Amino acid sequence: MSLQGSLSTMPLPDLLQWIAAVRKTGTLELLRGKGSKRILFREGRVAACASDEPADRLGHFLVSRGRITVAALRDALARQESSGKHLGALLVEGGLLTEEDLAHHLEAKAEETLISVFDWHDATFTWHEGALPEGYVLPLNLRVEELLLRGAKRHDEAKRIDAVFHDAGIVLSPTGKRPPPEVFKNRMARGIYASINGTRTVAEILLHAHGAEFLVKKFLFELFRSGMVEIVEVRAVGGQDEPAPVPEPVMAAAAAPAPTLRPPAAAPPAAKALSPRDDPRKVQAALDAARRLQERGELDAALDLLNAVHRANPEDDALRRLVLDAEVAFVDKAWKHYVPAAKVPVLTRPVDSLTGEALSPQEVFLLSRVDGTWDVKSIIQVSPIREVDALRTLKKLRERGLIELREPS
Repeated sequence: MSLQGSLSTMPLPDLLQWIAAVRKTGTLELLRGKGSKRILFREGRVAACASDEPADRLGHFLVSRGRITVAALRDALARQESSGKHLGALLVEGGLLTEEDLAHHLEAKAEETLISVFDWHDATFTWHEGALPEGYVLPLNLRVEELLLRGAKRHDEAKRIDAVFHDAGIVLSPTGKRPPPEVFKNRMARGIYASINGTRTVAEILLHAHGAEFLVKKFLFELFRSGMVEIVEVRAVGGQDEPAPVPEPVMAAAAAPAPTLRPPAAAPPAAKALSPRDDPRKVQAALDAARRLQERGELDAALDLLNAVHRANPEDDALRRLVLDAEVAFVDKAWKHYVPAAKVPVLTRPVDSLTGEALSPQEVFLLSRVDGTWDVKSIIQVSPIREVDALRTLKKLRERGLIELREPS
């Protein structure tokens, strides 16, 4: 039996209680935007969980807690690609973790992934009934009642935190009040505190922390409530997945016959936001335009259109698959042509001169990883950003002339 719906109409607690009450076995898949999380149940109890969110991966989880460095993660990922071994096993082989450390962090990561589903109030869900897949690294055996209690506590905490950090563009600065010594004994806390410098936004701090959004913001909230940091400004931020208007000029250009020669398309001006539920014909026109742009190889513009339609129709699974297919096409072309994996990005200007540039949090983070020695592939692998978004961002930075790509020395 398959069941589909939205958490806005069937809240997660009700869904979980139903699964527990009838002792269901199967997989609950939650979708929000491009991300997905899965909770596996065996006879009404939580058996395992999984996520494709970058911050939920073991490597970023360990970096966020100061257990490994970004450089160590890069080296381990390179060995994983050639050996096919589990990342945790490679870290143990390299002496960076003990078997006990690995087991502890895998359990902590699974718990955070599981509880984080309570942050997804606007997600859609699909219940897949039937036998569970094998091969999960850390099986669980958790009662739904326990999960609900922890989820309710998480929900209440998140409401208090979001009342303060309601905007990703909030900029924090340390005050004269120093945190107690025990804060600096915690590697994760120490790393987050060090990233607060009076210029970084909350969105940028989240990326630098490599950690789960809730845990990072919770620590920032405690610092703010204790008077150890203060809000100095709220800055406009942007990113690949931010809500954006439909680029109408691009749609019009896509509808017209392509000339034999044409200059590179300029970024389209802002246009009226898409309202698909009010005008289905407009949605179809956007999809047709995106298809034509893909056929011409204008994959960035096609993704802009598809993302705009998808944001307005988040529950349309067929549309989500169209977007993901378009992203696969872009990634394939990006690795070969736009930002080849082996090329080494180099800043074209001193870092200090970039302060006046309008940069998104993702652009700021990726620029911080450009040191003239790491190649594109290494930078992408250690970034807590979806691969397609990181590649689009590097492509944009290259087109803006902020970085150039060189052959490895």
